[in-house]
Amino acid sequence: MSFGPELVWFWRREIEASFCGKRVQRVDGGNNSAIISFGQAELLLSWDSAHCGAAVVSQKERKNFLSSATHMPQITNALRSHLVGAEFFSADQLRRDRILKLSFRKTVGAGFSVVRYVFFELMERFSNLLITDEKGTIIETAKHIHPSDNAFRSILPGLSYSMPPLFEGISLEEWLASPRASEINRIAGFGKKLLGALSEQPLDVSERLLRAFYSSNEADIEFIPQALGNYITVLPGLLPGAARLPKGGSGTAAVLAPLRCAAFDARRKRVLSLLEKEILRRERQRADINALIAGRGAERFKQYGELITANLWQIKPGAREAELSGYSKDGGVYSLSVPLIAGVSPQKCAEIYFSKYKKIRSAAERAAALLPRIEEELAGYAETLEAARAVTDAGSLAMIEEEIGAIKPAAGRKNARTKKKEQLPPHLRFEFDGAIVFAGLSAKGNRYVTFKLANSDDIWFHAEGVPGSHVILRHSAALSAKERGDLLDFCASLAVFYSKAKETSRWRVDYTERKYVSPIRGGVANVTYKEFSSIAGSGAYWREYLEERKKDS
Repeated sequence: MSFGPELVWFWRREIEASFCGKRVQRVDGGNNSAIISFGQAELLLSWDSAHCGAAVVSQKERKNFLSSATHMPQITNALRSHLVGAEFFSADQLRRDRILKLSFRKTVGAGFSVVRYVFFELMERFSNLLITDEKGTIIETAKHIHPSDNAFRSILPGLSYSMPPLFEGISLEEWLASPRASEINRIAGFGKKLLGALSEQPLDVSERLLRAFYSSNEADIEFIPQALGNYITVLPGLLPGAARLPKGGSGTAAVLAPLRCAAFDARRKRVLSLLEKEILRRERQRADINALIAGRGAERFKQYGELITANLWQIKPGAREAELSGYSKDGGVYSLSVPLIAGVSPQKCAEIYFSKYKKIRSAAERAAALLPRIEEELAGYAETLEAARAVTDAGSLAMIEEEIGAIKPAAGRKNARTKKKEQLPPHLRFEFDGAIVFAGLSAKGNRYVTFKLANSDDIWFHAEGVPGSHVILRHSAALSAKERGDLLDFCASLAVFYSKAKETSRWRVDYTERKYVSPIRGGVANVTYKEFSSIAGSGAYWREYLEERKKDS
């Protein structure tokens, strides 16, 4: 998403209206962002090259964002030291450019206070955040800019703050005094994409829309947040072809939503990597066990021992190897070059080979006993992997993270009197009129919904032949045939979406009453079932359902 100076001007209005006169209670930092908390509302400032901008966010949004951060920016400590306890008293847009100046006053003694300024430059990959004292001397900055990096200005602690080069153009007031369509694209204080769209409108429409900006009666004008493709702006009217954003949605669309998506994608990538490593590890264990069970090495040691024992009289003392003859199972005679152990008698050498044979066979027997567990774990991780690939919300992903240990518990003093709340296995729950649907999001989640939550007459669903979610449908007998059919389609599509077949247009889903489902070790679904029917499910159906829910919310 991109934006122009007019959106920064609008954010200035929002920030001043939301926080002016309030005191900073805390400052947090995550990745390339800082969050200044004033109580119930928070101010998010992001200098991320792909998602720079400002947004007023809730406490819940702050916690969700910080929980997915991978590091804290260095400037966070300076912001905490100088802003916590300070009163915010003004927000200014400098030179009608994409630069915000936030002013704070902090009492440091009886009748004595200091002023601190936060300069926020919102310029994509050149975005930056810095804090200065009342004289404009830089205290700290998110990005240090050295003379070798920029010949025009340096941004370093101890230097005086200097602004970027001035944008050349005509002022809005100059253009409004004599509106001309040919000069719309030269007006300073607006993004080129917005000016380009306005140049295609009748001149009187463009004049009316632009006159609302930078005016003394701006507080009385209602602006509509809107998107022109990937460009976010605000106007006192909706432009043709623009998509209306929710009230207060300009900061969310430009900053919070992209940051949230980027953080979610990073979290999911980490989860998928952990699951893939566990699957690879167990696949290697399975291959090693199968090789042990095959016992090719063990049989060779046994053969060596038998040939040495049968040909002791032929082996010369001190020989490193001997060509020895023996009989095959079909009675034929064969010869084999047998390696001998230096410094060991042939009889002792045979005993060593027999001992190695017994050890390998014993290890193979122990390994064979482990194989069912390895197969079960492998199938379980495969189910969890497909669920993690399909989840679209942070809550579901957090349940999977908790289960596989991708997130560490918060550090703190343990209280022996406080019992740890039991974490339920990852699963989803959907409530409808006359029906409830459960869906497992991991192997444990699948067992939980199938063998803990489900009643014997509930309907169980699973995508045929692939790892994926177990889906349970519990419905009342009062539903009509159409309502029941719609629920069957919903559950079938849910089972496909949270399976390895999610990208297919249609996939077969088996369903039966829960009482016909029994647990087994191994297998695609770790269950066996009978008395089942089949229905076609579509992952696209579920994706459309999610989109409708987003619109409704």
